[in-house]
Amino acid sequence: MDRTFRRLWGGLFLALTVLLTFVVYATRPSQLPLTAPVTLVASGSSTIDPIEVNGPIFVDWPKPDLALVFTGELDGYMEPCGCSGLENQKGGLKRRMAMIEGLQKQGWPVALFDVGGLTKRLGPQAEIKFRFVAAGLVQMGYSAIGLGPQELQLNADAVAFALANLDPEKNPFVAANVGIYGFDSGMTADYRVIEAGGKRIGVTSVLGAKHCEEIAKSADIEVKEPGQALVEVSPKLNAENCDLQVLLVHGTPQEARELAVQFPQFQYVATAGGAEEPPALPGKIDGSTAMLIDAGHKGMYAVVVGLYFNDAQTPMRYQRVPLDVRFSDAPEMQQKMVDYQEELKLLTFAGLGLKGTPHPDGEFIGSAACADCHTEATEVFEETPHAHALDTLRNLDPPRHFDPECVSCHVVGWNPQKYYPYSSGYFGVEETPQMFHQGCENCHGPGAAHVAAESGDVDATEEQIDKLREDMRLRLVDNEGNMEGQVLGPVVKNCMECHDLDNSPDFDFQEYWPEVEHYGVD
Repeated sequence: MDRTFRRLWGGLFLALTVLLTFVVYATRPSQLPLTAPVTLVASGSSTIDPIEVNGPIFVDWPKPDLALVFTGELDGYMEPCGCSGLENQKGGLKRRMAMIEGLQKQGWPVALFDVGGLTKRLGPQAEIKFRFVAAGLVQMGYSAIGLGPQELQLNADAVAFALANLDPEKNPFVAANVGIYGFDSGMTADYRVIEAGGKRIGVTSVLGAKHCEEIAKSADIEVKEPGQALVEVSPKLNAENCDLQVLLVHGTPQEARELAVQFPQFQYVATAGGAEEPPALPGKIDGSTAMLIDAGHKGMYAVVVGLYFNDAQTPMRYQRVPLDVRFSDAPEMQQKMVDYQEELKLLTFAGLGLKGTPHPDGEFIGSAACADCHTEATEVFEETPHAHALDTLRNLDPPRHFDPECVSCHVVGWNPQKYYPYSSGYFGVEETPQMFHQGCENCHGPGAAHVAAESGDVDATEEQIDKLREDMRLRLVDNEGNMEGQVLGPVVKNCMECHDLDNSPDFDFQEYWPEVEHYGVD
């Protein structure tokens, strides 16, 4: 099908879909309007109705006497998970804050809990991200935040700096069995007591035993076995005369179940390490009356437990909340993103410790050097989104072209999964303009040696020239693709370094390939 025809058809389809909006909304079950009324979001030729895709929320809920909100395992996803269009994505701090504020504006008393796991990677960027995320959760009003192994593997000085810059009266980080610079440093409390909905809520957090073994290697962090720590903390919580007690376990669901049985004073036990999507119903724990809460991964969901103290028939309601496009962007968290990107820009890649490493297959030269001989291939390339990849980042609000986690799949000469540059790759808009966009060499491999041999800049035999040409060619295997029944060959594997499940969940190699397919010299 001709590209122009597809665009025309896409526009017609979009117009027809928008006309049907009222039909879509007329058939929905009633739900609490958490923000402004939901509107359909158009992207290209598709229109996403989040309620149709992800389901309604809080259907027929009365206003609870208290709402417990659980999140966890953000894994560094400050923004919605993926690059496939915001309307397709879930998560992000901006939507999370909008959801929380929506509850509060309706008069819901809320208590906010996070099991930890705010970051995923190591290094300066992850440390900066931890600081911004921690400050963001405090700004949202979190009651308690646990510590996951990811943040505890960061430089202890950076973690301490982030915690020390929080208002001591509002520092929600709690850890019964983890001490940064020891248990007496005051960086975190071993438990907290908060008041919400007229109730006193005691909460503590433990890091799972397996994670403790990993963290114990650090000289700056002390750990205790989770059960031992709770033996020490639980009497303190009991002495606080709490109406409810919450345990946050950054460990496996099985470990959380065992701790719930061992310490029956906790009515709500939140865990990490479960499925990516929270279960539709709360988990049951054999031998315990506690409710098991799993908030999922990547911050894509929140779990809300509504409590009704005077309703003997339905004292509790449970809702997993997809943080999708039905929620607007909270301006406070948008400003956090602006400040975060600005700090990355000021530091530069070098300030983030990214100084480049040699590529094992040679040096990059940039796509312009390919165009002299491969004019027809270049014409095809220039009609693809790959040829404008960096512009996508530069035109965002805020721009992301100083962010290694974004840049790695939008320029030439970066490792797309580990977010670092090769020494001959992209280092900035002004420094390396020839390395803009998702260029030829990201698929074909570093081409400097090939160009030098073809141009006569180096002495090379015909055999050597032929070998360099052969090394640059992509050869598909029969039925190569990434769908069931297809062959996962080397070409599609390379594509999936960027078109992974996070960034391109609908990627179908055999469907996409004709859009970029081209052949050698003219």
